[in-house]
Amino acid sequence: MMKKSTHYPLRTTHFFPFSLLLLLLFTLPSPARIDYSRLPAARAFAERMHQRYGFDEGELLGLLKRARHQAETLARYRGRHKVGATDYSWHRYKSRILVDESVRLGVKFMSRYRRWLSLASRRYRVAPKIITAFIRVESKFGRYGHEYPVWDSLVTLAFNPNRKQKFFRGELEKLLILARKNRLDPLKLRGSFAGAMGCAQQVPSIQLRYGVDLDGDGRKDPDSIADCIGTIANFLHRNGWKNNRKTLVRARHRGEGFLRLRSGYRSLYPLATLRRYGVTPAELFGGKSAYYLRLRDGRKWDLFLGDRNYRIITLYNASKRYGVTIALYAEALRCRH
Repeated sequence: MMKKSTHYPLRTTHFFPFSLLLLLLFTLPSPARIDYSRLPAARAFAERMHQRYGFDEGELLGLLKRARHQAETLARYRGRHKVGATDYSWHRYKSRILVDESVRLGVKFMSRYRRWLSLASRRYRVAPKIITAFIRVESKFGRYGHEYPVWDSLVTLAFNPNRKQKFFRGELEKLLILARKNRLDPLKLRGSFAGAMGCAQQVPSIQLRYGVDLDGDGRKDPDSIADCIGTIANFLHRNGWKNNRKTLVRARHRGEGFLRLRSGYRSLYPLATLRRYGVTPAELFGGKSAYYLRLRDGRKWDLFLGDRNYRIITLYNASKRYGVTIALYAEALRCRH
């Protein structure tokens, strides 16, 4: 006859799960102690870097062994993408960057680094104010953007499943090439959780493509303010920046038609179309077409129209809020400087 379960003491039903928990804690490897040099994918990566670029395979495995797993970084790229996870709200941009105190920091930066801003401006035909605006938004003039070890972040994201794993494996490859070309120690480089480095917050592939040795020390150093200035100017120049364009103007609206238009850094409309929906420039705008930008701050809508320069800004960071903030900050500097 089957015994009734009530014959067993209640405490035994709690003992097994607790014992199992202890067993798991002491026998399973801690994510923080993952040895990436032992992972088949990482070993294949090291072999490929040796065959394709001549890196020492043993040295790469040694670097991979020293990588520390970044659980927090990995969590950002797993599951569904959360809007705003790598961008700010329009209210936050306005309240933290487009304010007097922030603009005053930009004026001081332009004064302190006038030599390098002037050199970059002459060489690449890009105004100092727009270069300064990028560095303010990206890193608050180098104060932020060094919170994470770049090597650890990119190794973690390159060899663990996540929605951008292929991209990050490519960035790990470019990081090694960048470090070798510029005599940089990959273990000492610090940046964002996504591996963006320096005051310009560029991932390795962008740094390789646009990096500039503006201070002439023989290295394109992401942590050099002078090189950051040159790199941003080079990026803007090579993508077609023109100082004489307006970049961004405020817009007005009549009625509710403006809500039916798609808004964004790719939403280019003829001005005639915008007028049919009740949207008109609030100041002189030279072009026949404009990028339509509608940003909400609480119950209020802020409307802007952008030109080709605006679209170039968003090639650096694909966010309409980012692009508007950069343009407005540069304009605020023009009025102050």
